Amino acid sequence: MNGGEIRTKGRAALLVGTALLASTVAVPSAFADGPVEIYLGQRSGTVHLGGLPGSYKWVDKQYRSTSLSNLRLHSIRITYSGCADWYGRAAVKWGSTYNTDKKSATGCNKSVLLTPMGDLKAPVTLTIHRNPTDISGSVVIKPVK
Repeated sequence: MNGGEIRTKGRAALLVGTALLASTVAVPSAFADGPVEIYLGQRSGTVHLGGLPGSYKWVDKQYRSTSLSNLRLHSIRITYSGCADWYGRAAVKWGSTYNTDKKSATGCNKSVLLTPMGDLKAPVTLTIHRNPTDISGSVVIKPVK
């Protein structure tokens, strides 16, 4: 080996060592701080729209925020196996106002995901509206725990 090869290999070893050291001392990712939500459980049910065939099935998975202790997060999946033009809307009290989420679906075998958040002890009002018949139905979802 000549002097040039030794210097090149020495620099490469120094760079690898520096990279290894930097990766072990690096700031941990946000995931290392733990989850931002705690799963509380779920509720499920169906909504029937007056006289129309079929029903809309819903599942509400509920989470408590770890950063705001009085905040409950909802993940409400609504599915309809028939063919229709419809939308779902969820409303929940949050402080002195209401937080709402609304999503629509058109076609057959469709589902929507609503993600409202509100006060920890507040129930959610879930409404499903069908177009063009202008018929709707609703249910009140109570908090888990």
